[in-house]
Amino acid sequence: MAEQPVRVLLIDDDRDYYLLTRELLWEIEDSTYILDWSNDYASGLEAARSNAHDVILIDYMLGARTGIDLVSEALASGCRAPMVLLTNQTDKSIARAAVSAGAADYLIKGRIDAYALDRSIRFARERRRAEDAIEKARTREIEIGANIQNALLLSEPPEDVRGLDIAAVSRPSQRVDGDFWCFARYGDSELDVLIGDVMGKGVPAALFAAASKMVFGTNVLRLILLLRQYARLPDPEEIVAALHHSMTANLARLGSFITLCCARFEVRKQQITFVDAGHMRTLHYRPSNNRITYLEGDNLPIGVSSTELYTQSRAAFEQDDVFVFYSDGVTEARDGNGAMFGLEGLEATVRATAHLSAREIADSICDAAMKHANHRGTADDVTCLVVRTVDDGNEWPLQTTSMEVTSAPHEIDSMRRLVDWFCDKQAIDPPLTAYEKSTLVLAVSEAASNILHHAYWGTRDRRVQVTLEAYKGEVRVELTDWGRRFDPNDVRAPDFDGTRDGGFGVYIISQSVDDYSYSRDALGRNRLLLIRRAHGRHEAEPPPPH
Repeated sequence: MAEQPVRVLLIDDDRDYYLLTRELLWEIEDSTYILDWSNDYASGLEAARSNAHDVILIDYMLGARTGIDLVSEALASGCRAPMVLLTNQTDKSIARAAVSAGAADYLIKGRIDAYALDRSIRFARERRRAEDAIEKARTREIEIGANIQNALLLSEPPEDVRGLDIAAVSRPSQRVDGDFWCFARYGDSELDVLIGDVMGKGVPAALFAAASKMVFGTNVLRLILLLRQYARLPDPEEIVAALHHSMTANLARLGSFITLCCARFEVRKQQITFVDAGHMRTLHYRPSNNRITYLEGDNLPIGVSSTELYTQSRAAFEQDDVFVFYSDGVTEARDGNGAMFGLEGLEATVRATAHLSAREIADSICDAAMKHANHRGTADDVTCLVVRTVDDGNEWPLQTTSMEVTSAPHEIDSMRRLVDWFCDKQAIDPPLTAYEKSTLVLAVSEAASNILHHAYWGTRDRRVQVTLEAYKGEVRVELTDWGRRFDPNDVRAPDFDGTRDGGFGVYIISQSVDDYSYSRDALGRNRLLLIRRAHGRHEAEPPPPH
């Protein structure tokens, strides 16, 4: 198979040298070279920009400009062809400047013969192929790292933590970083936030970040089980200490470390407990007095010292406060003059947007940092996690109790008796009447029956959880199971003329409570919420007149 022709562009203002170059290329055995000629700087630059040639030969002296200038300008304009600088001078500083500007090779005109020219062209093309392969591998590494980052490192924050509005945003840099975040929930009003940054770039950093998330989750679970006998949750300092113990040896062996902040939000106590392990200081903005403070500790990053003792600190918060966890990519974003976005830019953005949602605040911070960098990209990922304390409009329950039973039919009676007891014994003001209580018990019975027969297909060894909450003049019952999806909203209304079976259970539930809702949560559980309010009613309302 014949070789493809190699298109060569010569940029030289000397016609005689063009003719000499053509003769040299003809002398090369089995030559497939096709030579084009540009005789000045402007036309040569235009031809280089066209990317129509396989290699470009550039004379050093091109009128008022130099070939080194042309190399730099052509590369900046997107020229992909390798370039070889030609000169009559033997000054090594010119050779170094040419290679530094991006030339693939350097030839002295008086010493060029057909063999040297052929060798230089082949070398320049092979170098370009190697550079392209490296660039392709680097691009592939970035793609792999980005996939790891999106799939494993940057999980979606929980949306239903009472009293907290949470959002996390990351704008990727031109390389893969080790930024990550994760969450651990304890009930509906306590949340741990972990945000970290692995030293280094590329896939190794992304893999270490993924390992950190995995170890964090595993250690939280192990500590919960360990401390269950003491009826308490693990403290953030205990969680970080466990992470430190699990990862320090491997990090030290690889010469890496992890900066992180682990913070627990306790909404009922209006308190944050945190451990700062060398991470960027967490910003805390309080709109009520327009004051910004920073939560910071004095612990070393994970992996720096095997003897480090991690300690936690506490701070109070109030409604509408804003907490901003961020990476160094935010504050170190630089403009064209090298000036950083800095804490000043961060604080100004937070003050201007604190009345917005957490997502809008996080987006605004990242947008402002990227705008400061003139959208040229940043050296590090721009990562921002915002927690805003809010009034969700819901009361806290006055009383609560729960029970877990199996899916055996006799457990329906256990659930009925629990509801009956809860309505009688808890301080509900005003209380449910006997009629209202009995209809709630009926709704729970029907819902439990549906779970046993439809969600679990009659199996008797599965689990059903019942949670009851008392509010002022209201009782809420939530039934949870891991069975087949069963949305009562998908069930057709029953036919009372006997022409079709089914639908009566859902109908009875809807008529026995004031409100009900169904959802399937992130753990794959069916959750049915029944609400019965105290109206002082002692009998069913008469049907509406026809």
